[in-house]
Amino acid sequence: MLFSTFDYFIFLPLVAVGHWLLGGKQARTALLLVASAIFYLAWNPVDSFILLWVGAVGFAASHLLGRLAPAAKVPTLWGVAALMLGPLFFYKYAHFAGENLAALVPGFTPWVPPKGHLPIGISFYSFQALAYVLDVHRGQAPEKSPVRYATFLCFFPHLVAGPILRSHTLLDQLGADRVLTRADVGHALWRLGVGLTKKLLVADVLSQGVVESVFIDPSAFTGLEVLTALYAYTLQMYADFSGYTDFAVGSSRLLGFQIPENFDRPYQATSVADYWRRWHQTLSNWVRDYVYYPLGGSRGSGLAPYRNTLVTLVILGVWHGANWTFVVYGILHGLAVSLNRWWKKRPNWRAPEGVFGIGWRWMLTLQFVVIARILFRADDLDHAGQIATALLSRWESITLPRWSMHAWAVLLLGYAAHLTPRSWALAVRDRFVALPAPVWGASLAALGLLCVRYGVGDSLTFIYYAF
Repeated sequence: MLFSTFDYFIFLPLVAVGHWLLGGKQARTALLLVASAIFYLAWNPVDSFILLWVGAVGFAASHLLGRLAPAAKVPTLWGVAALMLGPLFFYKYAHFAGENLAALVPGFTPWVPPKGHLPIGISFYSFQALAYVLDVHRGQAPEKSPVRYATFLCFFPHLVAGPILRSHTLLDQLGADRVLTRADVGHALWRLGVGLTKKLLVADVLSQGVVESVFIDPSAFTGLEVLTALYAYTLQMYADFSGYTDFAVGSSRLLGFQIPENFDRPYQATSVADYWRRWHQTLSNWVRDYVYYPLGGSRGSGLAPYRNTLVTLVILGVWHGANWTFVVYGILHGLAVSLNRWWKKRPNWRAPEGVFGIGWRWMLTLQFVVIARILFRADDLDHAGQIATALLSRWESITLPRWSMHAWAVLLLGYAAHLTPRSWALAVRDRFVALPAPVWGASLAALGLLCVRYGVGDSLTFIYYAF
């Protein structure tokens, strides 16, 4: 059930109405759990057993840890992590590991699972459940109610592609009385409208109008067309994933919950480190808190902080997929962040000031992010090489790329909107929230007509569903 489909816009209001008609918080939580189960079962019922396994291990482990002797806790925690991440490794990484092991050891042919099927949302809920267990290990009280715990893990607005929630964020709200105000409804409808706009009128249009044709056969296009397609794909990635987050935040708000943001205008970043503080923030924070800090973070001397940075960014890269392209992608970003750190440690370093200094750092960062997207989008390293070759060649004659005016308008207006100050978007949102309720309905109806008229006509899946 895609967020951007008519089915979801029937499902969500029905759940919201049922939720608020029920009187007690326990009954409301139970309804949310049932709704989340229906939502997930609509994808692939068999995959629900994996979600059930990960959740059950996490719940049992959180109660077991408090009864163990201190010396037994860390070994037990490693065993629990293996049990919880085992399905993720099997479905996402075992084939890749087996192929590379066979290549390294001549004559050895290990059994590897077939490549292809990845249970929907497994990367997100596995990390979320493991974080809950780690937080309990660090002193957080385990959740006593299996219904509240299961709802926290399976809450349908964020289940498939995040944001990755910390347990206290949602569990505290599930245990409290919930109310719905007029402002909540206005904010929710605004975010749902923004998500619909980003997905159907920006991401999907760029995908079909520019991106797909270039990446299928990059040799058929000029260097300028390939560069433009990379910028289009970069914007598509943001509009697609942040649009999903808009749906998640808006749906949660309609049900009385506030969940964290996942993006803060990442293409306004003035360094690669700043980019990762703005992009997929809940994943970046997860890796920071459970990998980077335990490794030592920025503490220590010599190469230790750079090693920690590189390991963290490689994990961020490989989280997206089992492919050498993501390994190299993580290494490149890790080296870029490390270089930035090393440069700032120089005795005479000073950040460039003024409009020119900030603009120079912004453009350099954006260009790095755009070019690195080659690895993110390519099927393998050979395909990445083909894209890079096409990008560097055929610049002898500069002609306007062969895109429709519709695609050009979406590309230019999309970047223009993204690069505006955040306060502008907040001001427009507040004006929308202050409008009468009938105007909300008319505005969403008008947006629906625009999506029908200027969308691509197909329900394209969200990119991060593949991760």
